Amino acid sequence: MKKITKNICAMSLALVMLACSMATGFAVTYPCAGYSTGNSVNVRSGPSTSHESYGKINYSDPVTVTALSDGWYQISYPPAESGVAYIRADYISLSVPAPRVGDPVVYGAPASVSAGERIVQIAEQFLGLPYVYGGSTPAGFDCSGFTSYVFKQLGYDLYRSSYQQIDNGVPVSKSELMPGDLLLFKRQGASRIHHVGIYVGNGMMIHSPQTGDVIKYTSIVTGYYNNCYYAARRIVR
Repeated sequence: MKKITKNICAMSLALVMLACSMATGFAVTYPCAGYSTGNSVNVRSGPSTSHESYGKINYSDPVTVTALSDGWYQISYPPAESGVAYIRADYISLSVPAPRVGDPVVYGAPASVSAGERIVQIAEQFLGLPYVYGGSTPAGFDCSGFTSYVFKQLGYDLYRSSYQQIDNGVPVSKSELMPGDLLLFKRQGASRIHHVGIYVGNGMMIHSPQTGDVIKYTSIVTGYYNNCYYAARRIVR
């Protein structure tokens, strides 16, 4: 009897695992990109509705998912002291959700989206890709390899090195940033640029940070990258 019960439990577990695999269609490796499937979805300080809301996101807004636990996705959220926040898993899709009836088309005809926003969309395809020193292909990027590759997809040629990319485009102030702008960072007292990224909006950038890290979103209005923010260039106009 014990053996039968044990076999039934094993079969049940296998069925659950199969169902999960069928539901997602692929093995999930974190961190990865996620997208809101609803409007006014709460971003919370902990994995339950009793935790405070940091704010809300809307349909198809992107996040960087770092873990899944008990029906909640943990996401990267630099404004929080802990650097993370939580969203109910049933409000996040790990693939880009299709436009809904009545919603503006985001992916599609060029007229539906600005060139800067298209730059962001291209960059977001690589969320979660590990940093590779000297990398400039989808096999892995360093910071300037990432920016030069992304802009190249729309026909814009950037210098390969981060310190040279300040010579591309036209200057734009931090208060006037728009999605798709190139961001440049320099440590205090340093003689030249050491890092670059792409502005995505809402005080955030997407970038390939350093060895051991992955392409992800990071705040430029708090923490390290706020402190070493140096300049921005508008490449697409």
